[in-house]
Amino acid sequence: MTQNQLAEFDRLRPGETVTLLQNRPGDLLEQLQHGRRGQFEWSPVSEDSRTVKVELFRRDAERGSLRGVNEALSWDHDRLDALEARAFAARATGDLDEAKAIYAVFAHGLRRHIRFEEEILFPEFETRAGFSPESGPTAVMRDEHREILRCLDRIEAGISDPSANVDTPRHALHSVLGNHNLKEENIVYPLTDQALTAAERDGLVARMQAI
Repeated sequence: MTQNQLAEFDRLRPGETVTLLQNRPGDLLEQLQHGRRGQFEWSPVSEDSRTVKVELFRRDAERGSLRGVNEALSWDHDRLDALEARAFAARATGDLDEAKAIYAVFAHGLRRHIRFEEEILFPEFETRAGFSPESGPTAVMRDEHREILRCLDRIEAGISDPSANVDTPRHALHSVLGNHNLKEENIVYPLTDQALTAAERDGLVARMQAI
């Protein structure tokens, strides 16, 4: 991240965003975690073989403030819900290209969210709570992830086609995702936070950002 980019981020007011193209996003994230810790949300929105497009959101927080799992991941739930609603609002007006573009960002973000939960959060929760990955609550949540991804694939394939029936898989997605997110925000996230120190919680969030 160049000094100009850091200055651009620093000019943001809380609640504002800036989008950057990066060919080495890990370097950018490392600099932000070191120099702007706690002040940003990190949301990759697309990627190809050469670059990653990242949206940086300026949090209303002091530099160096520590993050919590429930706060960080609930924020991402809300971000994703808003994207999904925007995509279908565009489809409803007939702007199918816009609907497809927004839904692609939503789908990318939801797949990433599932990935960092399964690779980082759930193993930490299972270790701290003494649950088995095969029989504990996260086993059910992993099954729900598979259903969520199946619905997501169907909707993404048809959202720009005016003749495609995307309402049925959308209803199925909402049905499973709504209850799934509630269980995470009321059980998995807060219990993980309770089991960790403030520094451990912050470190876990930083690891998930890097996915």
